[in-house]
Amino acid sequence: MSLVLDDSLWCEIGHLDSVHVIDNPNPVDATETALVAQAQAGDFLAFEELVRRYRNDVFGLSQHFVRNREEAWDISQEVFIKAHRALNRFRGDSSFKTWLLRITSNQCKDYLKKRRLTTVPFDETFQAGDTPSSTMDPGHALEARELGEAILKALEGLPAKHRTAFVLREFEGLSYEEMSRVMNCSLGTVMSRLHHARKKLQASLLRMGVVEDEKHE
Repeated sequence: MSLVLDDSLWCEIGHLDSVHVIDNPNPVDATETALVAQAQAGDFLAFEELVRRYRNDVFGLSQHFVRNREEAWDISQEVFIKAHRALNRFRGDSSFKTWLLRITSNQCKDYLKKRRLTTVPFDETFQAGDTPSSTMDPGHALEARELGEAILKALEGLPAKHRTAFVLREFEGLSYEEMSRVMNCSLGTVMSRLHHARKKLQASLLRMGVVEDEKHE
């Protein structure tokens, strides 16, 4: 099977200064439900539309795992191929996006296990030409870039389960329930992993000197 996933279809991954948290799960999308039903009935154009909707989410999560654009691209291709083959097993118990991200998470873990990798060089993601915003004050833009790079560097030092929890919540904006489905664990475990991820990140950023300890302000 060949999917239309040329490079021009993919957006650049957003910068950390624009990251926000979404507290409520996404409402049921009637259009998505119809597209899934059509795709399950054999309508490949409907499946391509689902690809267009969620390609950046899949690519973004893949890149946070493997820290390399080309490898994230390859993984994304495999995710959508697997999703297409498994369409008839999707029952709508979660959103289609949540289902895709669970496939993505598993695919990334398998990829890293096969190559015995944990991280790749940090500078493969952030190139010198990347800037948080073309309209931001140069001083603030530099601070935002440095903070973003520090956060990503700190993320590399987290255990995979904590890094996944942080990325799904803060980058992908998933609810706790959606995270539990993607990570295949209880809500309590999700909240525990996210709590530990935030505490460890804060400690790392304090050691780097990019944030200040509020107790000493």
